[in-house]
Amino acid sequence: MAGRFSVFAGLAFVLLSRSAVADGANEANEPVGAGAPRIMNESAEVTTVADAFDKDNPFDLNLVLGITQSYKHANIRRETQLAQPGLATGNFIPATENVASYNSTMSTLMVGADVGLYHDLALVLRLPIILSWTQSLDDLDGSAAVAATRLADPAGGQLFTVPFKSPTRSGIDYVSVGLDWAIENQERDWTKPTWVVGVEGHIAVGTPLHACNATSGTIVCPSPQDPSVGRTPGISRGMDAIVVKSLWSRRFGMVTPYAGFSAQAEFPRGDSDFGQWDPSTTLDRSPPLLGSFALGLEIIPYEVREQFQRFSADFRVKGTYHSPGRDYSELFDALGSSQAASLRTPNPAAYTAGTTPGSSVVDKTSEPVYFAGITEEDAYGSLYVSASATWQTGEYIKFTAGSAFTYAGSHLATTAAPCTPGNTSLAAAGPCYDATTGAVLGAPNPDHRDIIDLPGHRFSIDDTTIVDLWITGAVMF
Repeated sequence: MAGRFSVFAGLAFVLLSRSAVADGANEANEPVGAGAPRIMNESAEVTTVADAFDKDNPFDLNLVLGITQSYKHANIRRETQLAQPGLATGNFIPATENVASYNSTMSTLMVGADVGLYHDLALVLRLPIILSWTQSLDDLDGSAAVAATRLADPAGGQLFTVPFKSPTRSGIDYVSVGLDWAIENQERDWTKPTWVVGVEGHIAVGTPLHACNATSGTIVCPSPQDPSVGRTPGISRGMDAIVVKSLWSRRFGMVTPYAGFSAQAEFPRGDSDFGQWDPSTTLDRSPPLLGSFALGLEIIPYEVREQFQRFSADFRVKGTYHSPGRDYSELFDALGSSQAASLRTPNPAAYTAGTTPGSSVVDKTSEPVYFAGITEEDAYGSLYVSASATWQTGEYIKFTAGSAFTYAGSHLATTAAPCTPGNTSLAAAGPCYDATTGAVLGAPNPDHRDIIDLPGHRFSIDDTTIVDLWITGAVMF
């Protein structure tokens, strides 16, 4: 009899244990009642998607308002070149010399909305408004005292002076419109992680950037074609962009790890300096491509389901690869507004066959290509780490505050090659024909400037750090 009782007791214990586990799983991953806060089941803030047409939640609308303060610092250096006995060509580059300390401060107001369209499908709208953006080049370990020598133009004058100050800019760069879709949602099926994919488009709407010098005379932003004509500083990169992303998260009680990747491609608009001079060469003149991979952990130490309250802390690390490409570097304003003859003289866009057989001359029907400050940069990587906290005060309101630190690897900011690859025509070779060997090295690159792009003259961006601080509020309907 005692044996049978032990068997029944054991079976009852197993059944009760399984029931408790199932109830616990359901409680953690499913609504406990019609009035239970559905958002308490979401796996992570980063993978939260507004939705619609659910029985207990026919429509989601989240209004977002936030402000970000960003501080950027970098050291700008320039290669040196020696021409001494024993060095055959004088092209030995032993080191770099200090040029300037770059500092930037940007304040941005973010206005946005997330609109639920269907189950786990949302329209995402963002409008970043730049309230203030200031930039300057200052002394770097005594560089200002020798700037006249280190920044001398062989044709006379200087490339730019140190200290240097850009005008204060403000306005709208772009409007962002995107779609987020949770292909899998742990809230609906607690056996699966949440998987969100998204696509986002940036539409440039602001006045394109123009190189300016706030410490110059009456013409602060001189036109590349005619320095006596002034322009507005502008605020937009003048590029449309597309961003794709994929994110995964899985909640385990109070902890939610997540991972994801994203990629961005930009497309210059024709009304910007980036797209204005577009010679038909084989050179890829596109901006850099960005690819990122992120890992993060969200911790939820406090959650009161009945009061719709939750506190969470998010810790994230992200690595980004920046491919080679033409871009607005830290020297954009300084070089683009320069009146040095080596930069102001336009390059021909193309060459053609001359009257003498085997010769190549400037094609006078091609457009002249002016230098507007946009340079070709080397590839580099950056590392981003952040920490943020989100406090949901009730059913309809939540706040997020956070900070981030970014370190970018050193890279050359002026690396345009003198010749583009692919051309084998002597008629189009121009100075890219080697008369000694009879080889065609390509077609002349109209973006190349000897004074900044040749080895021994190139500028580098080193020790780049960015500190971001932000606070965001959201109203959820």
